[in-house]
Formats: sequence, C-alpha cells, structure tokens
Amino acid sequence: MLKTIFLPIAVTLLAGCALLEPQKVPPPPEPGAMLVVPEGTEFAANLLGYSQAVRVGPWISTSAIPGFDIKKRAFPAAFEDQVSVAFELLEKVLAASGAKMSDVTEITTYQLDMNEFFVTVDARNQAFGDHRPTWTPVGVPSMALPAMQFQISARAYVPESGAPPQVVKLIEPGIRPEEAAGEEKSEERKTFRNRPGY
Repeated sequence: MLKTIFLPIAVTLLAGCALLEPQKVPPPPEPGAMLVVPEGTEFAANLLGYSQAVRVGPWISTSAIPGFDIKKRAFPAAFEDQVSVAFELLEKVLAASGAKMSDVTEITTYQLDMNEFFVTVDARNQAFGDHRPTWTPVGVPSMALPAMQFQISARAYVPESGAPPQVVKLIEPGIRPEEAAGEEKSEERKTFRNRPGY
C-alpha cells in the first residue's frame, strides 16, 4: 500500500528535479576568417590580392613576409637588412592581428643564400628572445621578385580573450589606395610595379 502511494510521488519528484536542471546552451558558432592588412601594407595587398594575415578564432596564419622597407618602397640591398626588416614586419602584422611574438608557435623562413644561415639565426634570436617557436628554414633557388632575398611566415595562437585584431578593409580590386582616398596619384606610386630591381 505504501509502495503504491510513494512510488508515483517519487517519480513525480524526480521528473520535477530533471526539469530544474539547467539546460545546456549550445556553443557559439566558429568565427569566420578575419583578413588582416596592417596600415602601410594596403598597397601590396590591393596590388597583389592577398592578406598579410588571416585570423580564425585563436589561430593566426601570416603570409610569407619579405624584408621590404614600406616607407622607401624598396628592398634593402644587404641580406642582413632584409632579414631584420622582415622580422620587424612580422611583429607589426602579428600586432595588427591581436598577437605578440611570444604567441608564435611556428615559423618558416625562405632565403636565397643558405651560406647566410647564421645571419637568420641571429635575427631570429633577437626577434624572439627566450621564446622558441618551431622553425623550418628553407633554401630556395628564386623568389617572386628579383630584389627579394628573404621571407618569413608564421603561425600564432592567441586565446579568445586576446586583443582584437585591427583589421583594415581591403580596397576593391583595380582601385589604388590613393584613388579610393581621393588623392592624386603620385609619380612614385604610378610606377611602383615597374621600379628597377623590383
């Protein structure tokens, strides 16, 4: 008799407790890819149609970054100067993506002259300090442009709480940055593609 009275009550109480259990909220959808083009590099991104970096969630992948002097719009002649500039530009691209050099997990370097290997080692040590990401150094027979001697690409991991990337919107293909801003084309910018040694 007691069993027949308490059994329905117990079942009802257990069912009620199950309803009080917090409902599981589905995780948010994965964020889409964010294209990162730091200030000063828009002309190359627009001219050649690529992003300096792409961030998807906590992961950042960079393009192979050459040792190109953005202000002078030329490659330094000396190999060691190109290597130094490339590491500086890598840091700038990572910062625009919301990352630091210490967030880098992997780098790949490409250079024409492997006899200059230890120049790259010294520049890498100076750029990363005590941080030691994985590294694949590659010797190549040629690069995209005649004056280019060195490039570096990287992969970094930044938790979602990291700094937000400073994304620069790409300009429509075929429109130069100065045209979009309403500026007159300078002679230097008009001849960018045809500069000697570039």
